[in-house]
Amino acid sequence: MSTHAMESVLYDLGVKREARAAFGEDAAAFLKRYGVDAREAAMISGFDMAALLKAGVSPLLTYGFWMMNAPVKTRAAYLERSRSTTAAQG
Repeated sequence: MSTHAMESVLYDLGVKREARAAFGEDAAAFLKRYGVDAREAAMISGFDMAALLKAGVSPLLTYGFWMMNAPVKTRAAYLERSRSTTAAQG
């Protein structure tokens, strides 16, 4: 598992409009460009914040990713998903 690759993805999705558009159109194809494995891709495309944090991904990057891409862009929703024990157990 590559924390660096996942952080690169989340950074780009947090700051690059074209990355967000590509992720929204075809998340699997977008994530393949970064070389993340299937489990990492599932954590990102499934907005599994608890698993991303458990994997060592920066909380600043996960929060930025959430606020720019998640279906429900609220701090409360982010915190709920971050604290989810079932999501992290995957």
